Amino acid sequence: MAGEIKLLDFFLDHLKEILYPEEWIDLDLELSKSQILAMLIVDRHGEVIMSEIADYLNIPLSTATGIINRLVNKGYLLRERNESDRRIVSIQLTEAGQALVAGIKVTINEYVERIDRLLTEEEREMLMRVFIKVIEALNREKEPDIKQPETSVKKIEIE
Repeated sequence: MAGEIKLLDFFLDHLKEILYPEEWIDLDLELSKSQILAMLIVDRHGEVIMSEIADYLNIPLSTATGIINRLVNKGYLLRERNESDRRIVSIQLTEAGQALVAGIKVTINEYVERIDRLLTEEEREMLMRVFIKVIEALNREKEPDIKQPETSVKKIEIE
């Protein structure tokens, strides 16, 4: 238990320094992490549909729609109906969105490079192993426990 408290104290004491470095101040602070992640996934694939964003963010489609609506209203994303299937709406970055994402990626890359320069190759490998272990453990905890119903067999005598 004492180890857990120390780890919690450590995270609480240093979370701001790790997750909110000074370099990030110039980014559009009106965007939520979900909005930034949505823009990054659109940037990565060039064009996506709403269900892909919802799946990536692990959120309901209605929530993803709200996130995309706000980004469209801010001029960062563009919605277009698919010509062959009008039910499908594709999401793309606008020029403003591309510029914002480029800035976000530069900022993140500079931050990661600063961290990378501090670590030895062995420390980098260890950090990656720890991240993978934590991600796998957290994903396992998210998976619902699927329990098989207990089956009881009643014997019925047939005359």
